[in-house]
Amino acid sequence: MKKPKISKNPWLTDKEVAALIFVAGKTRQNAFCHRSKHKIGASVLTIDGQIFGGCNVESVISGLGTCAERCAIDNAVANGHYSFRALCCVDSKLTPCCGACLQYLTLFSQVIDDEVYLVNADTNGNFEVDKLSQALPFGYRTESNLEEIQSFNGKGKKHKKRP
Repeated sequence: MKKPKISKNPWLTDKEVAALIFVAGKTRQNAFCHRSKHKIGASVLTIDGQIFGGCNVESVISGLGTCAERCAIDNAVANGHYSFRALCCVDSKLTPCCGACLQYLTLFSQVIDDEVYLVNADTNGNFEVDKLSQALPFGYRTESNLEEIQSFNGKGKKHKKRP
């Protein structure tokens, strides 16, 4: 994979964007896509700076597969991280996250009650950065159990909301 072209955005540093694209690109190589042959990689950046990758996993039974984005989130959760700053998706072209993945990420945005940023990148080094709230402006945000959801914020670490 080529080194990504870095452009300025007001939310993530160049280093964060490059690291997200790198991890998503590497995990994309592990995609289990026996039916479509369409490899997608993803990565998620935690509020404490760790990055976890994921790839799409297809199933012979329709609907049982897993998107790369949800795989990356689940990888972070399996490692005890629930508070995310950004999610990246790498595909052969600039492909936004699907609605199901955006909704899944919305739940985790409620853990920190803050914006999560989306990086869409292609394998030619192009990328764009957006906000979750812009990509899914009317996503379902739960009010029931909100206190319990927010108890997962940084595993007890205090999170300072960004301006």
